[in-house]
Amino acid sequence: METDSDEIPLFPLQVVLYPTIATRLQVFEQRYLRLVRDSMSGDKPFGVVPITRGREAGATPEIFPWGTLVRVQDWDQLPNGLLGVVIKGEQRLQVLDTRVEEDGLMVARAQVFEPEPEEPPTFSEDDLIDALESLARHMGVANETFMKDLTKATLAWRLAGVLPVQPELKMSLLATDNVDARLMEVKKWLLELRMRRASKS
Repeated sequence: METDSDEIPLFPLQVVLYPTIATRLQVFEQRYLRLVRDSMSGDKPFGVVPITRGREAGATPEIFPWGTLVRVQDWDQLPNGLLGVVIKGEQRLQVLDTRVEEDGLMVARAQVFEPEPEEPPTFSEDDLIDALESLARHMGVANETFMKDLTKATLAWRLAGVLPVQPELKMSLLATDNVDARLMEVKKWLLELRMRRASKS
């Protein structure tokens, strides 16, 4: 299900951020300092979208038209003097059109999608759960970080976020409406990675 939305400020990133996933940003450009300040003062979400051409700093980049609505969870002053913020993805969004404000901040009219149903994984997702647990161990991440409150939707997002696949594939997952279709796509990535590893051994 999707809902109409007011205009949403955008923070384009070189990485793909999925719903339910948290990440830390270093903020230094005035346009993004304004975005974060406005977001925190009014508890307003903003959109994170992947960059397809360009950079996070400087000129307005080209973006992928699907992204994630996020909220600021925490902030601090980093040792380098920059503002550090922790953001967490909430819902998928589709960018319909954009405009750029005087300070370079990109603002979008977007369609925001409802959160996914909290459907628990089934035995058919056991291989994906095993892969997620294995990656947690390999990355030295506490198992609970990846496995807490696991649903079919969060399983797809969490595994997709850490698998080493091309950015284009990770972006395309944001445009996939069906949870089961996302899980099938991630299974395909995992199979291809295993086959590639086996061919090298």
